[in-house]
Amino acid sequence: MKSFRVRVTACIASLFALAFLSIPSAFAADIPSERDQDVMIRSTLASFNDANIANNYTVFMAKTSRQLQAQVTPEKLQTIFVSFREKQMFFDDIVTATRVSSEPTKIDEEGVLVLAGAFKTDEMKVTYRLRFVMNAKVWKLLGINVNTNT
Repeated sequence: MKSFRVRVTACIASLFALAFLSIPSAFAADIPSERDQDVMIRSTLASFNDANIANNYTVFMAKTSRQLQAQVTPEKLQTIFVSFREKQMFFDDIVTATRVSSEPTKIDEEGVLVLAGAFKTDEMKVTYRLRFVMNAKVWKLLGINVNTNT
């Protein structure tokens, strides 16, 4: 009887260990390379800019994390970012502009990748703070804060 309990206990312990190891952890994710960060930032801001120009946030939202998609609709983004369209704060030039980070890249205590910095173009300065979360082993946008100064 004792041998049976030991085997059952060992089996249960093995199952817990297996379950624990199979839980995906955002904390296990590595910070992307500088090049990958640059691509993430420029492509996110370019897509955001295109959505503002077209007043259509459907494609932009399709590229975001499932968490953001669950919280916000494309129609809600139209309302949130109306000032970008009204003031024509469009920034196509960031695609080739020099980027400067304003804080070190980090994965915060919630497992969110935080990228912050600015682009200076001939017409304006574009500052950003982007938050990404891992979805299916790919960093996806969770939050966006963009400001422009002319």
